[in-house]
Amino acid sequence: MPKYYVASGTLRIMVSRKDALEASIYGLMQTNKFDTIDEYFYVDERGYRDYVSADPSTNVVPTKSIVRAAGWELSRDDDPLP
Repeated sequence: MPKYYVASGTLRIMVSRKDALEASIYGLMQTNKFDTIDEYFYVDERGYRDYVSADPSTNVVPTKSIVRAAGWELSRDDDPLP
């Protein structure tokens, strides 16, 4: 399995998963009450990325998509995106 570096907000985790979406979901599941999550998850096999360092090879996944894929729900207070 490939190794992915998953980053969003304060979350930084390295995982081995089948694909970038699974790596993102796993990263979401590892968050705790002290983590903050950004609007996007940045998933890359070459190292941690963010909105500044992401390039066309970086998987940029909207957090809303990951939350839904994980089977979680956002409350209206948690969902500032349209």
